[in-house]
Amino acid sequence: MITLVLVAFYAGVIAYSAAATLFFVDLALPERSFGGERWAARALGAGLAAHAVHLGSGLLDGAVMAWSLQFALSICAGSVALVYLVLRKRLKIDAIGVVVAPLALTLLVGAQFLRASLPVTSVPRTLLLMHIASNVLGVGLFLLAGAAGAFYLFQERRLKEKRATLRQGRLPPLDALDVTEHRLLLAGFPLLTFGIVTGAVFATHLDVMTGASVARAALAYTTWLTVAAVLVLRAVAGWSGRRSAYGTLLGVICVLIVIGIYVAKSGGGGGL
Repeated sequence: MITLVLVAFYAGVIAYSAAATLFFVDLALPERSFGGERWAARALGAGLAAHAVHLGSGLLDGAVMAWSLQFALSICAGSVALVYLVLRKRLKIDAIGVVVAPLALTLLVGAQFLRASLPVTSVPRTLLLMHIASNVLGVGLFLLAGAAGAFYLFQERRLKEKRATLRQGRLPPLDALDVTEHRLLLAGFPLLTFGIVTGAVFATHLDVMTGASVARAALAYTTWLTVAAVLVLRAVAGWSGRRSAYGTLLGVICVLIVIGIYVAKSGGGGGL
């Protein structure tokens, strides 16, 4: 089984790397000459399939514990890739794959080098699993929203400077990016809210709050408040476009710092 775990891991790394390269080349070339987006999406799908085999075989073999940080990061990577593949044609966001593929690759590789340890807590295990699942899926949706926001700012700036975009007409239109970002935030916000509420419940069961725990909690609340502000201001004050994108990216920075704190605390152990 260890052989299958490693083979699936390396297959996932190769496929995600190929997808990242193809997405970049597809954007960089002046003309579509080889159906880059189609092949890139296929490579991303192959990476997702290998990723699923890697994770499933690791669980069966005991190389990774369900709902450990390894599992959470791996699921987050898979969910980002899966949601993108489902939405890319419907929302006209093919080009965002140039961010999605490297992100999935980074999370997959990063999870390989973390300790497979379960959190110790006296709260009911079912609630703990729901807490982790909501956070993982919410973060996945939020990272995709951040990618849409980053593309919006990039595209808007080039249009204002009257510069030709990479693959003129191939990048998603501003309206599509704005709508995509908003819908992903709407989908992820209830999940993040549940994660915040259950996290507060877990905090009451801790005897001592470490500096890292306090920092994670502060950043988590900052992320939630930022997303809430973006959604509320869009609804009541008509904020959209650039303002919404900047707010989303601010929240994404907080999320990435939280992930970094978890990784720094849990790093150094064996892989999947």
